[in-house]
Amino acid sequence: MADRLVFVYKSRNKQGRYLYLKEKDVFAHIPAGLLDAFGVPEFVMMFALSKHKSLPKVKVEDLEEALDTKGYFLRIDLEDVEENLINQERKYRGLEPLSKEELSELFK
Repeated sequence: MADRLVFVYKSRNKQGRYLYLKEKDVFAHIPAGLLDAFGVPEFVMMFALSKHKSLPKVKVEDLEEALDTKGYFLRIDLEDVEENLINQERKYRGLEPLSKEELSELFK
């Protein structure tokens, strides 16, 4: 797998909607209707795809194919609770999730 950076954005309009892009802040190739429904994208993080054999809620193969063919990947979570990227990363690393209180302490 070639070294590839992936840029992740969340929707401000719709909870649980994420766009994965192959280029940072390049939205020109995303269909206008999709971008209108998604709203103003808010940058969340970037990561090197080659360093991940698996990803939470996304198949690496599906992500790679979408980035190669369309330049973006849309993820829609059908859960009510907003995803917590810190605890996702902790889970990926085999660590216990942080409680809401511990998380709020991080951002004081």
